[in-house]
Amino acid sequence: MKRRTLLGCATLAVSTRIPSALAQTDGITRLIVPFTPGASNDVIGRMFAEALARSTGRSWIVENKPGAGSILGAEFVAKSEPDGKTLLLCASSNMSVVPAIRKTMRYSVDKDFTFLVRIASSPFALVTHSQLPVNNFADFVRLAKSKPGALRIGSAGVGALDYMGASMLQAQLGIDLNIIPYKGMSQVLNDLRAGHIDASIVSPATVAPLATEGKVKVLAVLDKQRSAVMPDVPSAAELGHPALIVVNWWGIVAPAKLPSITAAALLKNMAVVLGDQNFLKSIKAKGFEPAVLMGDAFAQFVAADLQASRALAKQARISINE
Repeated sequence: MKRRTLLGCATLAVSTRIPSALAQTDGITRLIVPFTPGASNDVIGRMFAEALARSTGRSWIVENKPGAGSILGAEFVAKSEPDGKTLLLCASSNMSVVPAIRKTMRYSVDKDFTFLVRIASSPFALVTHSQLPVNNFADFVRLAKSKPGALRIGSAGVGALDYMGASMLQAQLGIDLNIIPYKGMSQVLNDLRAGHIDASIVSPATVAPLATEGKVKVLAVLDKQRSAVMPDVPSAAELGHPALIVVNWWGIVAPAKLPSITAAALLKNMAVVLGDQNFLKSIKAKGFEPAVLMGDAFAQFVAADLQASRALAKQARISINE
């Protein structure tokens, strides 16, 4: 397949001195962010690139290459030269969710990438419109069971992590929801605020302003522990549902066949940033939880996450014929 050139890229560049640890990859390192600018996916990518530029003195450019549920950017990196100069901000969407539901993929998760490091994660939360007659998670489940198919839960789109989360709610809780796919989370939040839909699955950091305004109710964080952003909201595990986990994560991968000396140099510099308490505090302030895994441990995590997504997709009969 010919390499695809994507236009409309937003860029960020930082340049100072050149360190010896990455001397073998002279020039600019590009971090491909396969999401639109401004979203949480973009924020974590830019924060990491800026921190690496400060730490290493190298030039890092962030390029946004969104499209097809984040797989266009992933495909671009998969087909790039394995020289350490083009990296991907990967996430649960392009490494586990979309590959689990698409009938055809133009890259292989386990064959086309070198897994470097997982950076952070962020749980999702079950959120309802403020006027929905529920006060807690148990109320929501009872209402859903009493009105099969009546509760409208908005999703950023078929194949988005929140769509899979809504399917997980149905499968694990024995309820029937009316899952409504949108073309992005901003539209979901607008309709949730206005009461056109009853619920959604959203990251705590994203929905916090609406919760503060009293426009929504946050019923549960879909994780094993509470979120630092909303410490008063119980986790799904606390509520007796330890397997009800909907967590987004982000990491860095390179094309497959990356030379070991280049991979080692990249990992060394990334480890410095991920061990910096100031950097960790800065991403926590934005609603991200440090969740560092490196090398083989990261690759094994992705393989398990993809397997779990495939199992859920099969159970919920979710597929995209593209």
